[in-house]
Amino acid sequence: MYENDLPPEGKGLSPDETQAHKPELRNEKEKKVSEEPEPSPPGPACFPRGFGKTVDYLLHHPEEVLESFKRDKDLGRLSRIFFVISLIMAAIYGAVMGATNLLQGSSMPLQGKFLMILISGIKVPVLFLLTLIIVFPPIYVSNAFVGVRLSFQKMLALLLASIAITSTVLASTATVVFFFSLTTKSYNFIKLLHVFFFICAGYAGLSYLFRCIKAISPPGMRQTPGKLFVVWLLLYIFVGTQLAWVLRPFVGSPNEKFQVFRPRSGNFYESVLYSARKVSSEIDWRD
Repeated sequence: MYENDLPPEGKGLSPDETQAHKPELRNEKEKKVSEEPEPSPPGPACFPRGFGKTVDYLLHHPEEVLESFKRDKDLGRLSRIFFVISLIMAAIYGAVMGATNLLQGSSMPLQGKFLMILISGIKVPVLFLLTLIIVFPPIYVSNAFVGVRLSFQKMLALLLASIAITSTVLASTATVVFFFSLTTKSYNFIKLLHVFFFICAGYAGLSYLFRCIKAISPPGMRQTPGKLFVVWLLLYIFVGTQLAWVLRPFVGSPNEKFQVFRPRSGNFYESVLYSARKVSSEIDWRD
């Protein structure tokens, strides 16, 4: 008898034989499923060559990055990679910030407009790195006090990773800033837009840091409390905003000449409230 002449499953069998045959089929299927190899755990991170591929790997392979932190694998190399990503991404966003006057066609001299692009492209990476230098000691010590015993090198690598995420998220919004700089003449609105994007990017970076610390903590070790994360967030906000105020201007007022730094007067929060009032007064609420 040929194979095609065999009756279909269940045909030509009595009801009792069919019922007796079904458990055997189920057992065979379960056996095949159990014999399938389980997925192997992720290995340590292996970043490819090329800046674009490196950033893509950071965004799409968080398990491998976490595995490197768990194994203390190539932390020095990872720190250098995160450092380079942070510098380039922050410089991209800074250049777009400085290009506002050029895009809006303000009265600032053309030379000053191009200098503002260059200076802002340098200032934003400096802002991130200075913030890291200032907040690293209290974050490291506070984590040790709550029982999370991470080495100095690992904590530094984690913070550089969080800044790399922050600057990448920030650079991803550069096209939005570019669009609004082209389509609006409101200097105060652009300032508030930058503040909003910095807050979103900073929150994304700190959330990444907090998730990493929780994921790499060995079983039985105390976890970083959620309240401590709030303290870190506030610390980043206050240090970052004060540094930004000292390093200003980043956008450059269209009614003033080019300046590398401005005299110290007022504070960041007064400036934000003033810009919010100006934007509100520019809106015709009757429309």
